Amino acid sequence: MITIATFSKVEEAHLLRMRLEDAGIPAYLPNENTIQVDWGLTNVLGGVEVVVADEDADAAKIVLTTVPEIGE
Repeated sequence: MITIATFSKVEEAHLLRMRLEDAGIPAYLPNENTIQVDWGLTNVLGGVEVVVADEDADAAKIVLTTVPEIGE
């Protein structure tokens, strides 16, 4: 698994996850619940991670760069 993006808000991470899944790429937010329980941990954990399988990383990065509101 590889982290392709991190966000300060869970909602932003879910937006990318949904875009990836629409493109047929399974994506996960492994630390989502921890941050939802205690949002103060966002900085400690480095943000809400969006991870994909190693073999999907290149395709996921293409999706990330083609969605301007996410990639900014």
